[in-house]
Amino acid sequence: MINKEMLSKMKIFSGVQGEKLSEIASKCSLMEMKANEVIFKQGDEARDFYGLLEGEVELSLVFKDEFLRLDIRYEYSIVAKREIIEKPIVVETIHPGEVFGWSSVVTDGRWTAGARCSKPSRIFSIPAKIFKSILDKDPSLGYAVMQNLNEVVSSRLQHRTDKLIEAWGEAFDLNKI
Repeated sequence: MINKEMLSKMKIFSGVQGEKLSEIASKCSLMEMKANEVIFKQGDEARDFYGLLEGEVELSLVFKDEFLRLDIRYEYSIVAKREIIEKPIVVETIHPGEVFGWSSVVTDGRWTAGARCSKPSRIFSIPAKIFKSILDKDPSLGYAVMQNLNEVVSSRLQHRTDKLIEAWGEAFDLNKI
C-alpha cells in the first residue's frame, strides 16, 4: 500500500501538502518488480504514471535496422532475405525519488520509450486519468505538480537528445568528418 510519506520523497511532489498527498496515494498501486522485468514497451498505449520508490529503471528507445542478407549457395544460386535487427538504446536511468511515464499525463497517446527494471524495484503507479482529474480539481496543486513535471520532461528530452547525437556519431563515424 502506498502512503503519503512514500510520495513525499518524490521530487515531483515537493511542496504538496499532506492531505493532497494522501488523496493521490489512495489511488496508487504498489508494484514489486524483478530485475529485467518490463514495465511497458515503446509504442504501447500510455495509461499509467509511475514513480520509483526503490531499485532502478532504464528507459530505452528501440531502433530497427533493416538490411538484405545474401546467402550464396552455389555459383548460380543466391538467396536473399530481408532481416530486421532491433537495438535498444538506454536514454535514461531512473533512480528512487524520480517519476517516469509522463507521456500518460501530458498526452493521451503511446509510450515514446520502453521501461525495464535493471534491478529489483518497488514502483507506484496511478492511472493517468485519475491523476489528471485530481490535479484538475485543485488548480494550485495541478500547477505545482505540472511545474515539477516540466523540469522532468525538459531534463529527459535533453538526455534523449544527447544520447541520440552520441548514437548517430558512432553510427556515421562523425569523428572522421
